[in-house]
Amino acid sequence: MRTQSLMLALVTAAMLTACTEKSTAEADRDIAKAQQKAAQDVAEASKKAAEQVNEAKQKLDAAQAQASADVAKANATAGEKINAATADATSAERAASKDLASVQSDAFRKDAKARYDLTVAKAEADYKVAAEQCTALPSGQQGSCKDAAKSDLETAKARATKVRDDAETSAKDLKN
Repeated sequence: MRTQSLMLALVTAAMLTACTEKSTAEADRDIAKAQQKAAQDVAEASKKAAEQVNEAKQKLDAAQAQASADVAKANATAGEKINAATADATSAERAASKDLASVQSDAFRKDAKARYDLTVAKAEADYKVAAEQCTALPSGQQGSCKDAAKSDLETAKARATKVRDDAETSAKDLKN
């Protein structure tokens, strides 16, 4: 039995040795295949990653170009809107200035007319008082007194007319 056991041990050892040698050779081939496969996988992954990086870079470049175009368009639109608003504001300002000038001109005319009317009314009242005072004088002096009073009245009316006409001219200049 001992011989059988020894023999069994030798056969087992021989088999193990044969298996081990075959396994090592196969293992070396498997390792080489695995290394080759791994190298191929790494090359493919690197190639795919490079393609993805290039694609992402192209998308980024396109997005940046689109963003720049959008900003330029927004700036142009904003510039146009600012120009339009400025033109509208300038137009409104001109219209308001014209309206203001018209109102000022009308007010200036009305004031000049009122001053004229007041000056003429005062001159006529002064004339009536002076004419009444002339009647208290001796009859030889009354004529010259009334002529002087009438002359003062005409002078006051002429001055009032000149002031009114000058004011009207100024009022017309305001409108223009």
